[in-house]
Amino acid sequence: HTCSERLLRCLPHSVPFEHRVALLRSWIRAKRESSQGVPVTKLVVRRTHIFEDGLVALAKVDWTSRFQVVFINAAGMREQGQDVGGLFKEFWEKLAETTFNPDYGLFRATESRLLYPSPDAMKYHEQANKLFEFLGLVIGKAIYEGIVVEPCFAPFFLAKLLGRHNSYYDLQTLDPSLFSNLQRLKSYEGSVADLCCSFVATGSDGEEVPLLPNGHNVVVTNENRFRYVYMLSDYKLNVELREGSAAFLSGFQRLLDDGWLRMFGEEELQQIISGSSTDGLDVDDFQKHTVYQNCGPKDRFSVDFFRALAGLAPPKQIAVLRFVTSCSRTPLLGFSHLVPPFTLVKVQVRNDSERLPTASTCFNTLKLPAYSSWKVTKSKLEFAVDQGAGFELD
Repeated sequence: HTCSERLLRCLPHSVPFEHRVALLRSWIRAKRESSQGVPVTKLVVRRTHIFEDGLVALAKVDWTSRFQVVFINAAGMREQGQDVGGLFKEFWEKLAETTFNPDYGLFRATESRLLYPSPDAMKYHEQANKLFEFLGLVIGKAIYEGIVVEPCFAPFFLAKLLGRHNSYYDLQTLDPSLFSNLQRLKSYEGSVADLCCSFVATGSDGEEVPLLPNGHNVVVTNENRFRYVYMLSDYKLNVELREGSAAFLSGFQRLLDDGWLRMFGEEELQQIISGSSTDGLDVDDFQKHTVYQNCGPKDRFSVDFFRALAGLAPPKQIAVLRFVTSCSRTPLLGFSHLVPPFTLVKVQVRNDSERLPTASTCFNTLKLPAYSSWKVTKSKLEFAVDQGAGFELD
């Protein structure tokens, strides 16, 4: 056991990713079992105020408890359906989608559209650190519950969640143009002093920040340019992001023990958060792990469904996944890990216009009428997905 722990600490990538994920899940399962006596937490949330209601409802709850969600629709009516997991998944995905939107002012996006805490968050939110802590809890709870969510984070921010300190070369993912300029400065053959640089950084608010005492009056020269380059990158990657990242981490680690994730790399942690990064669905994997009701895997009805699904554009395939499971991301390690498994139910109809497909997101179940052809199945799926809104479809 001690040897295994040492191996995971020193050479984690010598253990296959799937095995490390299984180990993480076993640790989480043990923690969940130790808190089984915690009462279920019921959350009432307006679909028009996902973030606001979520923040209020979750302010004083035990985050290790199981959450049950009741949605209030735009008309102010309580939506029907008992939450046995599907509504919570839908709420959590929408909550993450809303709160991590750069327009909200808490997170920024790099040129590659990867997220990191905004240094300017304090300007837009009086209690920015509490909000960052809340968002850390949102992502931590998603991992704790085995839910994949949309936000994709920058590697230098993921490194902070793994307890790692960023260094100079990480700057190229935050600010490629600044990194390129510093690279040129490092190899500049003339007199660096002629470039009139001093030991200051330009903060996110445009103000100059000294990198060392009296930095405004310390000229960058050929002799000290490497110190300047590394101090500036440290300011951008670590100092400027420290407050928001620390608050996020405090929430993130409330459910996940400090050492659990350190056996993963940044890209692997992103995969744990967001699942597969493919544009569409792996239809073959989806079909392989399907449970059938009132039909069989080789029936024309089933074959038509998967042919129709394969014929959809990738965004439509994702929309079907969300329609059925309330999640728009493929489960981590594929559909063999979708709980409960996707169930395809054959519904007898007299003609193609009798009824549309419906879904029970709590049980990842699609109730599909037996249409006359795969082309009709495809068009009905597209229409149902485009028109569907909320649990009341079922």
